[in-house]
Amino acid sequence: MVKNKNPYDEIVRIAYDLYEKRGRVHGYDLEDWLAAERIVLERHAKEIKRTASVVKAAKAKIASGKTEAEAPKKSTKTSESSTKTTKKKSPPKK
Repeated sequence: MVKNKNPYDEIVRIAYDLYEKRGRVHGYDLEDWLAAERIVLERHAKEIKRTASVVKAAKAKIASGKTEAEAPKKSTKTSESSTKTTKKKSPPKK
């Protein structure tokens, strides 16, 4: 679908396409216009539903504390040798 800022332009284009498909027969301008309006409104309604579902899913992620920006946490597992601490011997007391 061509995304126009003004749906009027899209309705005009579709109504003209319908006119041409009919063989350029005059007298059906109102029917073509109403059909074009219905087509454009249905397309936009589908876009609005799709956008609403995306927004709803994003809000649910945010509410659960999960966001796409967060990278999966890496395991902080270390080898046994690095977890052992060695105590330094203090110098003998005099």
